[in-house]
Parts: sequence; structure tokens; C-alpha cells
Amino acid sequence: MKIHTQPDQLGGVWANAAAVRHSPHEFTIDFLRCDFDDQGMAKAGILVQRVNVSPLFVTQLITALQDNWSKYADKAMPKEIGDIFLSPPVIGSGEDLGDESTASD
Repeated sequence: MKIHTQPDQLGGVWANAAAVRHSPHEFTIDFLRCDFDDQGMAKAGILVQRVNVSPLFVTQLITALQDNWSKYADKAMPKEIGDIFLSPPVIGSGEDLGDESTASD
């Protein structure tokens, strides 16, 4: 697939955290760039991109991320560590609508 973009978007944005929310009709993923204190706690952050997607797209994104993570870990990680990270994550169920989840590195 050929993707067109504006020259000022070619560099992308850096995010080291994300917040995910959902409604009955869509998921919202806020990609954030955060500063952390000496204990690793986020002390300030800036929204670098907000993306709204359909529930169907979320399932496709999860599949694509799991596939790419497995390929990356298989090549980039030592075997004894890679085996731990190659196991698919357990995705919770039964969350109430409107719940928010966050992730950061």
C-alpha cells in the first residue's frame, strides 16, 4: 500500500506512554510524552497524538502488534528472555464501558 503524508509528518512523534479509553462506539488512544521523576513516576506529560478508532480496528491492531512483537522478540532478544515475552499477553475482560488504561515505558 502506498501511503502519502505531508513532509512535516515524516518524522512522526515520540511517545513513551499511552492512555486508552472507550465508549460503546469507539476507542480513544492518547499517545503521551512524559517526564519521569527519580522513582520512575510520571511528573508531567504532553499529548503528542490522539487517535480514535472503531472496536473492529482495535482487534486488528492487537493482532498486528502481537505478530510484530513476536517477530521482533524472536530476533532481538536472547532465547531465555524471548520465550517469556513471546507468550501472548492475557487480555482482561468484563471491564466497564468508559474505563481507562495507561501504559508507559
